[in-house]
Amino acid sequence: MKIDYEKSLLGLINSIVAKFGLLPFHKPLPGSYFGEKFQNSKRVVLILIDALGYDQAKKVVTNSNLKYIKMPQKISSVFPSTTVNALTTLSTARSPIEHGMLGYILYLKEFGTLANMIEFSPIGMARDSLISRGANPSSFLSVPSIYEPLRNYGVNPLIIIPSSFKESGLSKLHNRGSAVQGYLDLVDMMIKLRKNLESEKFSYIYAYWPMVDAMGHTYGPNSEEYFEEAKEVFELFETLVYERLPSDIKDETTFLITADHGQIHTPWQHEYKINPEDEFVSTLQILPAGEPRVMYLYTKDPSKTIEEGEKIFGSNVEFVSSSKMIEEGLFGPGNADPRSILRIGDLVAIPRDDYSFSVKYTGNEHQMKGKHGGLSNQEMDIPLFVI
Repeated sequence: MKIDYEKSLLGLINSIVAKFGLLPFHKPLPGSYFGEKFQNSKRVVLILIDALGYDQAKKVVTNSNLKYIKMPQKISSVFPSTTVNALTTLSTARSPIEHGMLGYILYLKEFGTLANMIEFSPIGMARDSLISRGANPSSFLSVPSIYEPLRNYGVNPLIIIPSSFKESGLSKLHNRGSAVQGYLDLVDMMIKLRKNLESEKFSYIYAYWPMVDAMGHTYGPNSEEYFEEAKEVFELFETLVYERLPSDIKDETTFLITADHGQIHTPWQHEYKINPEDEFVSTLQILPAGEPRVMYLYTKDPSKTIEEGEKIFGSNVEFVSSSKMIEEGLFGPGNADPRSILRIGDLVAIPRDDYSFSVKYTGNEHQMKGKHGGLSNQEMDIPLFVI
């Protein structure tokens, strides 16, 4: 699959930084996506709904009584289609191969461990325990955040995230140079958003809502729970933010609503459990890294690994050399960070259709009905609402 990174989250965030006067790092999203108001707006608000795929977003709009949110345009996630990767792209305006946050589980050679990048910790250890091993969130990335340059251009950025995330290592890694406010629930998030707009203090506000992703993992992306959670985000935006804002502030603000990725329903019958004692794993140097829908494999003998893998997976999993995926641009444009090359191993294993992996790192892993990380349309296609 080819990814048009210009028409992706990478293009979107480069459009935003260019709108505020910075030189974009990559091609911005074509101006036709935004309309005429965008360039003249004093403020831009970006609301990110975790795991709201394009088709699911259309379904919510079609089956809701929304006044201001109309049908979305379609853009693409970045690869792999996962939160840590997408949010790092949004905080740096750099491609995945440039920033190196290429998955939920990564082998960090410099720290000698497989790490959970959301928790910023070695697998199975307490949140942020990478910090005690010498990982400094302020310097972990080799590329800077967009927020310090935005400040230099007179843009006062604000990030609104769950209070439980506010002081995490991952948040500190992403949010360097920005004001950060925490919220308790969706009502709190929306009212904070409106009050900060009314203060006219901030020119760029980014607000993140995680619970659609949680509903999808637990109940599946086709479930009532997932649908209603997404619908509530739209409804509360309209009633608590848009309808209550003074008209002059609305007129001077462009509101963008998007997602980091979508989700695909993954039946347990099509889940491959990867155990340390498997013959397939014995061909590897370490346990696989990556995602439930994309595994990074470290092997001295790729042909042997593929041979053992095909005994288990048959034709349901495709094996591709990591270097080929870089050459084909699947991890985005730009110069590869040397650490990025190390973090994707020798082979990439990509399940076809609705197949997925569950690597037994600790034995406490739970089956998820919705997953992401892969290249399917359900995972890669995301909405862009421009209000």
